Amino acid sequence: MNGNLKNLITGSIGTALSAVGTATQTQEVLQIISLVITIIGGIITFILMPLLAWFKEAKKDGHIDADELNEALKTIEDGSKKVEKEINKKKGQ
Repeated sequence: MNGNLKNLITGSIGTALSAVGTATQTQEVLQIISLVITIIGGIITFILMPLLAWFKEAKKDGHIDADELNEALKTIEDGSKKVEKEINKKKGQ
């Protein structure tokens, strides 16, 4: 076997290993990005949007009373549980 053939084989093996490593890292990065998007989407869908609707309704009379504030806290609590559930589903994939 001459030197050029050895270099070609060694280089090909090195390139293949590098490609496998990069593919693995890319998959992990995509999983992290997907999890972050799930978290952001969950916060918007399950917390921010319901809070905006609550705020519009609560401010109609010009002030927010204790019952309305408790309702907002319940909205945040329920939304947080839903976000946590979505995150756990995503992690289970």
